[in-house]
Amino acid sequence: MVELAALIERLGGTGTAAAVVRIGAGHALWSEEVPAMARARPARQAEFAAGRAAARLAMKRLDLPPRAVPMGPDRAPVWPQGVHGSISHDDGLAVAALCREGDLGLDLSAALPLEPALWPEIALPEEIEAVGLEPGLAARLVFGAKEAAYKAQYPRSRALLGFDAMRVQVTGEGLAARLLRTAGPYGAGTVFHGGWGICSDRLIVVMRVPPGFRGLQQ
Repeated sequence: MVELAALIERLGGTGTAAAVVRIGAGHALWSEEVPAMARARPARQAEFAAGRAAARLAMKRLDLPPRAVPMGPDRAPVWPQGVHGSISHDDGLAVAALCREGDLGLDLSAALPLEPALWPEIALPEEIEAVGLEPGLAARLVFGAKEAAYKAQYPRSRALLGFDAMRVQVTGEGLAARLLRTAGPYGAGTVFHGGWGICSDRLIVVMRVPPGFRGLQQ
């Protein structure tokens, strides 16, 4: 798990702190977080609690006191003032990536090919072909890039975007996701940059908003 957190921090760049915890390890919710899970099934409660525990560990890595991370009405995490972050879960693990400046998005998934039936929903054929990986794994990577870019843009835009709202380009370990339409302060053509890697049979993608982004007024 240490290697996985280190990969996330490297992909996120300077100022990124990450933590990984096992789901079901008895992590307790803070009082502000409890209402969100009042009607949830035990499996979902354990997943949620693990994600918040990972977030608090990442806060410590940023030299910040651990704080509650409630869930907002839109089900997105409500981060403490001065903290930007993202949480993801997969197959028994919860991961969190945080930074002090600039929104980011994180996606964790099994490093396995995506079923061909799902490809048309996620990407154009040319997106998959351009990645340079086996098509099923390429589709998985494009999915992760779009999911992470969606998470990165959402805190400011509150825009619900489909997979057809952006196009992904892969260059080695680098990723770029270009918006095809306006999303809140992000104009069409805005590019989110990030990176990807595989560790412990899991695919990790981290995407960041453009450095110094100030919105459409620019």
